[in-house]
Amino acid sequence: MSAKIISVANMKGGVGKTTLSVAVSQSLASGAGARKAAKVLVVDLDAQANASFWLAGQAALTEQIDQGKAIDAFLEDTIVFGKAPSMQDIIRPAKALSDHLFLAPSSPNLRLVERELIVFLSRRHRNLMEVERVVSDLLDQQLATLRKSYDVIIFDTAPGISALTEAALRLSDLVIVPTVPDYVSNLGLLSFCRSVAWSSNDIPNATKRLPWVAANKVKKTKHHQLMLEQMRAEAGAEFNMLKTEIPSSPTIDQIASDLDMDGKLAFDAAGAEVFAALATELVELAARPAPQVESAA
Repeated sequence: MSAKIISVANMKGGVGKTTLSVAVSQSLASGAGARKAAKVLVVDLDAQANASFWLAGQAALTEQIDQGKAIDAFLEDTIVFGKAPSMQDIIRPAKALSDHLFLAPSSPNLRLVERELIVFLSRRHRNLMEVERVVSDLLDQQLATLRKSYDVIIFDTAPGISALTEAALRLSDLVIVPTVPDYVSNLGLLSFCRSVAWSSNDIPNATKRLPWVAANKVKKTKHHQLMLEQMRAEAGAEFNMLKTEIPSSPTIDQIASDLDMDGKLAFDAAGAEVFAALATELVELAARPAPQVESAA
């Protein structure tokens, strides 16, 4: 077993990254559709920790944060204090689908720790690119072991491109960029996709790797449909487009805004079906051989 790694990222907030990450992870872990249930690990790299609250439940997550068993404490212990913890020590079963779904939780302290790492390493004459490399190398070392225990590893990232997000992008087999098909949400899409396409630990020998844009919160309005048509026409140069579209849904919106949950996103049949289709598409794409594309050199 060697897990496929999927990052869900976008420079813009509010486009549904966490909802997509959690919904896809639960669909994979449940074996929705004709798929066999997969063993899935969600690594939460967002200081808002919404994915962690959803998957662990507020009480369990609060206890785990208090015990220093979240991604921020792991990074601080390893990089700043020189300890040798394992990411496995912070991984816990999700509240629902606990036989197949697991979580490396985040914490609201993650943003402060990320700044601490940058200051700590800059004082040792490391620039931002080297900070990203340190974090990426650390995660890569941990993933070498974790890949053997899971079928799929999903990174849920914060808005923008932080050092943690960049590290996740470099290690991913597949990068998913959720976006709403409207003018405002697409203003920075091309720039973000161009940046993502060249994310690599081996920058001199990097090859262009197109991210996959997921049309999310899609409405049947004229504006959304025209934007979708334009996005699909532009696909292939700076990004690819997923076939599965996630419709705008009051049920999905309510679930995405509700933190008082019992560990599982309670979608209706239509919502469960669309995320099952998306999960199947992502697994199929991740299993494909990497395409031969242009090199940075």
